[in-house]
Amino acid sequence: MTKTHARVHSYLEELNDLLRDAPASVRRDVIAGVHEHFDASVGPDADAATVDDAIERMGTPEQVAAEAGVEPGRAQSARQGSVLAAALACLALAGACSLTYLIGGLMALSAGFDADSDWEINGPTMAAAFVLSFAAWLCGTVLVAVNRSWSRRQQALLIASWPAALVLSELCNLPTGPLFAVNVISFVVQGVIGVLVVVALAKLWFATRR
Repeated sequence: MTKTHARVHSYLEELNDLLRDAPASVRRDVIAGVHEHFDASVGPDADAATVDDAIERMGTPEQVAAEAGVEPGRAQSARQGSVLAAALACLALAGACSLTYLIGGLMALSAGFDADSDWEINGPTMAAAFVLSFAAWLCGTVLVAVNRSWSRRQQALLIASWPAALVLSELCNLPTGPLFAVNVISFVVQGVIGVLVVVALAKLWFATRR
């Protein structure tokens, strides 16, 4: 297919971004027309000159969007707002998951220090951490649900990140007890999982910038 050509692929991605907030029927018709043009003009073995000529005859993505009634400047502003909202969503979810693993890890670590109240994670601290992480997750979930930058599968993964963090943290804390070594292992495991979750959320945010 012609979109395997790097420049055609980039062209289609840029046009799709510009048409992101256009009515679905308009976006579908415009993209279909552009595909038809490139399919007819650019063969699988087309050289760079042929691709350049096809793009020149088609016009820039901004020109195509303008002909479809979409203002490029307005579309670009909407795109930037969408990326910013996605960043805030991932930040909120990363904070919620990180706080969950931090408190879970500290609970595991303090399990071997029952005789020393200074090391104990008390009930009010746990409750406050839970409420704060839940609030962050709720804010992130709302931002994810209204953001069209992600696919439904990506949205599901983002929204499920904090509930999954709670379950994994609890599972890590099951074997903890008076053995300090076991508690340290649980603390480290939760820290590693927390870092991996943050990295995964960062990758999902970068998916909005393609």
